[in-house]
Amino acid sequence: MDRLPGGLPATIGESLRMTIDGEAEAVYELLREEGFVKETIDLDPDAVLDYLLPIIEPAQADEFTFTRGWMRGQAARIADVRSPAHQLGKQLNLPPSYLLIHRVTLSTIGVLCQLGATVRLRHELEEWLPGFLADDHAEAEEAAAAGA
Repeated sequence: MDRLPGGLPATIGESLRMTIDGEAEAVYELLREEGFVKETIDLDPDAVLDYLLPIIEPAQADEFTFTRGWMRGQAARIADVRSPAHQLGKQLNLPPSYLLIHRVTLSTIGVLCQLGATVRLRHELEEWLPGFLADDHAEAEEAAAAGA
């Protein structure tokens, strides 16, 4: 169990938005700052982006149908020891502060795939995920500066 009194960290929304926008260097730096890439590891930012883009496919579309086949495809891509995605994934780190978020997200995606649910995920992210909209990031920076 963990508490998220301020909701999801804005860095999740920021990194998701930057990934969709293809900002490889910015995504890589944010992942490094948050501890997903340890200081002792050096990765190609474009390879990290290539790793992430298929996973976030549901957030790129106006409407996405989650299917068991889509989930199997993602799992196979990451689990195949011969794939570049598997090799890169082994070098990433899941910071303890993101463990609960990771588990809940994967569980939710699993349920959506079991149901074959069609979801307007991007709309929901725009509405509810801090940092996902570029304006959210500017507002968060202004609030942080005002509180300092």
